[in-house]
Amino acid sequence: MTSKKLVTIIASVILAVSLAILAVYFIKRAQNRAEIEKQRELHNSAPTVITQTTTTAPPETETTVSETEPPPLVVLASMESFVEENPDTAGWITVPNTNIDNVVVQTDNNDYYLDKDFYGNRNIAGQIYVDYRCIINDYDDKQTDNVVVYGHNQADMSMFGTLKKYKIKKENTKNFDFYLQNPTFSFSSLYEEYTYKIIALFVIEVEPYQTRDGVIFDYHNYVNFAGERSFEKFKENIMERTAVNTGVDFNEDDKFMTLSTCSNEFEPSRFVVIGRRVRDGESPEVDTSKAELNMDMLEPDYSFIYGR
Repeated sequence: MTSKKLVTIIASVILAVSLAILAVYFIKRAQNRAEIEKQRELHNSAPTVITQTTTTAPPETETTVSETEPPPLVVLASMESFVEENPDTAGWITVPNTNIDNVVVQTDNNDYYLDKDFYGNRNIAGQIYVDYRCIINDYDDKQTDNVVVYGHNQADMSMFGTLKKYKIKKENTKNFDFYLQNPTFSFSSLYEEYTYKIIALFVIEVEPYQTRDGVIFDYHNYVNFAGERSFEKFKENIMERTAVNTGVDFNEDDKFMTLSTCSNEFEPSRFVVIGRRVRDGESPEVDTSKAELNMDMLEPDYSFIYGR
């Protein structure tokens, strides 16, 4: 066999293998999309009757003693089938006018669902999941101050692939209009449906070596505000970084949700959207006339990072 024929055979084999790998990728992606659509149909077809009791314990009265047990938590009808299928089910997240409309899971670590789908099958898209340290499926007074939710920034726009619609940087502010039209997102725990008003959105570095002073804002560790990770530091950090001053007020008594995904500015980087839960009796509407671009936003030091 001549060397020319050998090269041709090797090239043909490489091409065949490459095409096979590519075919498997597209098949997997199609299957993933089909499964997500199936889950959405299941979630949306559930009865609209509220089947859960409040997650806030009743106030004490003259006939109520402090030892009185609060009413039991009852799973929402829309979540029942998911809990039966997978006990790791934590809720459902929806971000308007994006592809984010997914079941959310939680287990005892932050690695398992990085490369596994809702059913535990290996899948590079993973599943949207809640940080294992967070508590959301309990009474209000026992829930985590800030629930952190992770999802992959998928090229096919699944999982958190369309969260980037909110991304605004100093040199590119075109997505400001998207925020103005979509200033809230929703999350259903197993027991109650919540709406969150967006209060901050920013791109951020992950590792100390990516900053000149070796200091980073480890937003994902602000789960309960205490000690070095106080509410004051949380507020200070997100307000100096946010690309939009939304005009939505928030304080230490509020509950928060942080959506985190990989960003493509450098490796590793993250894009983060933080929301404040709508308070009892408060309108879910946001007066976006108060919102303005924050052109003084603290961005990653791109010249330092790219020059390393």
